[in-house]
Amino acid sequence: MAVPNPFLPEMTWFALSLHAARAELIELVAEWAAEHELFVAIERFFPTYTPFAVPQGADLAAAIAEREPVRRLCLRRGPFFEGAINERQHLVRNPECLTVVLEPVTEDGLRATALTSRMGDEDKLRGWVALVREAALEMHRGAWAIEPTHGGRQHIPDHVHTQGAHELAADGVTMLAATGPAIFEFDDLA
Repeated sequence: MAVPNPFLPEMTWFALSLHAARAELIELVAEWAAEHELFVAIERFFPTYTPFAVPQGADLAAAIAEREPVRRLCLRRGPFFEGAINERQHLVRNPECLTVVLEPVTEDGLRATALTSRMGDEDKLRGWVALVREAALEMHRGAWAIEPTHGGRQHIPDHVHTQGAHELAADGVTMLAATGPAIFEFDDLA
């Protein structure tokens, strides 16, 4: 079994910001894990931080339901080292992960989420980028970010959203920025 490296290499990263229904991201991660024989860990941040390694081939949605509230999923090509006491330690002990933040629909709306990875091995990072890019090509593209207080608008042609987020927006659910008050209007619903 590999031992975590205490000396961090120079890091390269990527992130895809998007709007997605939580169930769609769970399904996407489960598909990637099965198709590419990846390992999955789920992370619960409340009431205390607790990561759980999901056995390969297990029902991911059921594992998440047993441990709610789950906030983030991690994919890795090798087994996860367990016992981390916070999310930073989890990623240090388990480098070369693709992380997926799960956002719930709340009374305020659906916040943007991210698929992201940070590591020193550029070839492995390119593998994650290729996996994410393939999925993003099937998503809706284009949105306007709107500052609600003053009405400022910025077009973001590369912002993507899933079919589930599209349907939620069409039903009147507000699409929010990951942080702050900005809202998004999708191009194909304007």
